[in-house]
Amino acid sequence: GSIHMPHTATDSAPAGPSSGARRVIAALLIGDALLAFAPVVVLGTVIGWPASLSLPASQQLALVSGHPGAVAAGYGLYLVYSLLIAPALIGLAALAFGGLARPFSATVAAFAALSALARAIGIVRWLTVMPALAVAHSAASPAERAQIELVFDAVTRYGGGIGEVLGVSLLMAMAVGTLAIGALRTGGLPRGLAASGFGVALLLAALALPALGLPGVVSVAFAVTALSAWMLASGVWVLLRDRG
Repeated sequence: GSIHMPHTATDSAPAGPSSGARRVIAALLIGDALLAFAPVVVLGTVIGWPASLSLPASQQLALVSGHPGAVAAGYGLYLVYSLLIAPALIGLAALAFGGLARPFSATVAAFAALSALARAIGIVRWLTVMPALAVAHSAASPAERAQIELVFDAVTRYGGGIGEVLGVSLLMAMAVGTLAIGALRTGGLPRGLAASGFGVALLLAALALPALGLPGVVSVAFAVTALSAWMLASGVWVLLRDRG
């Protein structure tokens, strides 16, 4: 009878994404990296986002009620960008590790999906609760406005904790960090790309420091831009690898 040989990493290589799937992965990585700047353009030009997030509740509510269309469009784009991060990173993990059955791939997929969900929860408040509060605030008496501003601040802290601390920072840091560490160990990505990914993960993790009572050392804009640059570089690598 024939001898059954155990599967090796080489045997599993064909289980990785096909050529067509690799092009989709590259498009997701590059497209989503560029889409990250769309909310800044839309919201930044109209309400001065993200600097507007540091304004008092009364001023933020006035901006939301004064520009409902721009707020909906900007945060809608931000929601799409945040949701697409998951399939982009999951696809890159499948490519790096030869499929999604690998432990590293499955771990990246779990963290990326949870990050996208947390981001979405944080963002959806700007498409649902905040516009309603803004409309009520604009027509309220001074005493009622004070109560609405308290609600606004509470929702902001809660939504920000889920969306920014968990989604943007910790869970995304774990997704990118796992992908980078796994790629360094297996050679699934070029060493420079994997090492820079680990650096991006550290930047993202550092965003959670203020929530732990520690001083902030990294701005959100810098960390998110670093992530977008890394995703863009990863997408270009996937395209060049496919052509090779």
